[in-house]
Amino acid sequence: MSNLPILVLTRPEAAAHRFLTQVETALGRDVPHVISPILQIQPVGPWPALSDDIEVILTSEHAARGDLSGISAHCVGRRTAEAATAQGAQVQTVAVNAEELLQKLGTRSANYVHLCGSHKAVDISACMTAAGLSCRDLQVYAQAAQPLTDEARAALEGEDPALLPLFSPRSARLVGEAIAKPGPHLQVIGMSDAVAAEWRATTGKTAEFVDTPTGDAMVSGIVAALGGHVA
Repeated sequence: MSNLPILVLTRPEAAAHRFLTQVETALGRDVPHVISPILQIQPVGPWPALSDDIEVILTSEHAARGDLSGISAHCVGRRTAEAATAQGAQVQTVAVNAEELLQKLGTRSANYVHLCGSHKAVDISACMTAAGLSCRDLQVYAQAAQPLTDEARAALEGEDPALLPLFSPRSARLVGEAIAKPGPHLQVIGMSDAVAAEWRATTGKTAEFVDTPTGDAMVSGIVAALGGHVA
């Protein structure tokens, strides 16, 4: 059996461990890994009082950190929808990404509030406002950048094979900026073409990306890449 490349996980701590478990379960064996979050999720302010006449938009599970009892919710991603449901929300829409969510909502008029982080890959409120709809941002968490550990940098820059999944354009940029240059045997898999493009722009190196921007597709992509190293 060949040695597996080291899997470098730069998601927030809980998400990184969850992803690792999914990969190891699907592969049927332990995977050598380094966990070094490039972002730390921090709550911002007290949880807001949400009136019954609003409908919330959630583009991350981190936004569902407080009571959403009886509130209609429109979510990006299955895990975000599950988190919203756990907080009492009535999930009306689930989309694979922000663009699909905007398409699904179409011209449907409501009093929307985007419960968001400090950084947004897509400005939902601006897009909806441009379409003549009512939507405002309400920041409930922040994504604070963190340095990579020495172990993570060594794995990403080193001569040995390594595998790096990237889940957002911002994380691709931050990881790319945090290393001197990618190692010669580093394989990068992004969650979308936008993630891969940001990695190329930052490092000058290519990245693959999965066909569907979902966590399950990322697990499958990483498992397939690791499987190529198993005799």
